[in-house]
Amino acid sequence: MSLVIENETWTLTDRLRKSRLLAGLEQAEIAAALGVARNTVSNWEHGRSEPPASAFVRWSRATGVPLEWLAEGVSDYGSEG
Repeated sequence: MSLVIENETWTLTDRLRKSRLLAGLEQAEIAAALGVARNTVSNWEHGRSEPPASAFVRWSRATGVPLEWLAEGVSDYGSEG
């Protein structure tokens, strides 16, 4: 997957939702991959609750985005050089 991160002000909820969508996953699919309910994913993506640290690792693996970018918004993901 190729992605250039141009907007460094994305919130955690933006990064969760956008990474899932770019991976082509529905909320139910990523929920199954993480071992949580679909409603839990919805709550994370809408900022009603925050994922535990362990969920960031699994989300990163499921979507193919760097853990540092997903959790903190910090990465050179998609940049050349």
